[in-house]
Amino acid sequence: MNGDSAVRTSRTRPPIRGWVRAHPLLTYVLVAYGLSWSSWIPLALGSQTVREGAGWPTQMPGLAGPAIAAVVVTTIIDGRTGLADIWRRLTRWRVGWWWLSVAAILAAGGIGLAVAGVTSSGDLTLYNGVSASVGPIATIVFVFVVNGVGEETGWRGFLADRLLVRHGLTVTALLVALVWAPWHAPLFFFNDNFKDLGVGGTIGWALGLTAGSVVLTWLYRGSGASILLVAVWHTAFNFTSATPAASGTVAAITSTMVMVAAVAIVIADRRRAEDVTSWRTPSASEHLPARPGWRE
Repeated sequence: MNGDSAVRTSRTRPPIRGWVRAHPLLTYVLVAYGLSWSSWIPLALGSQTVREGAGWPTQMPGLAGPAIAAVVVTTIIDGRTGLADIWRRLTRWRVGWWWLSVAAILAAGGIGLAVAGVTSSGDLTLYNGVSASVGPIATIVFVFVVNGVGEETGWRGFLADRLLVRHGLTVTALLVALVWAPWHAPLFFFNDNFKDLGVGGTIGWALGLTAGSVVLTWLYRGSGASILLVAVWHTAFNFTSATPAASGTVAAITSTMVMVAAVAIVIADRRRAEDVTSWRTPSASEHLPARPGWRE
């Protein structure tokens, strides 16, 4: 009897793939946190401090956790077809002049402010956890790949992408922010940029992250799911809000610009939900169509 019971139990127990397919978002979040925190927690426990221009200790490997998690979970759920879809979205640059210009304007505003502060505040390309010896161009490329692509392939390319199937833009952005913000928790113990925030700064950072989630989700959906576009914008924003040249007033102004944009997007999204006609209806040639299943 015991043997038969064990056989029946093993047969009825759902395999890992079945569980992942039934809970893709939960699985993704657990894997993303596990990968990133396994890299960061040892640094926090070891009283390490990540500083600008220093290549070690560094938080950079952990920033790729969301992308790796997206690839792992997608492989389990959709196999090669899903991976091919991620690659198409990761290399999608034909998104229409409207979305390219919007992303460029939002990024250029912060970059202009940061460049204006370079002479008095420091180097625009001096990044926490990246050695200054690699040079500015290599730094930008490295941060784009690890930080921009590393985060956006997961947060927007997997999490927001699947949430948009059932929710509107604003709700999706807020849900992503609820997952995205706590993911940074270990960084507050060993990263200079986070350790120096204080209570007030942390609240401001959380609000800024939420606003960033709104803007990034808006860009992602509007561009027809271009991971490339949001990765570029995310990278530009980080350089204009978390480098020596962008500290203090410059960072505050940059973050305020994003918050204002986020508020405008939320208001427009609410009006769109109340009225079929949005505040701006782009023509079919201006951007790629939304992905199948997205709620409009």
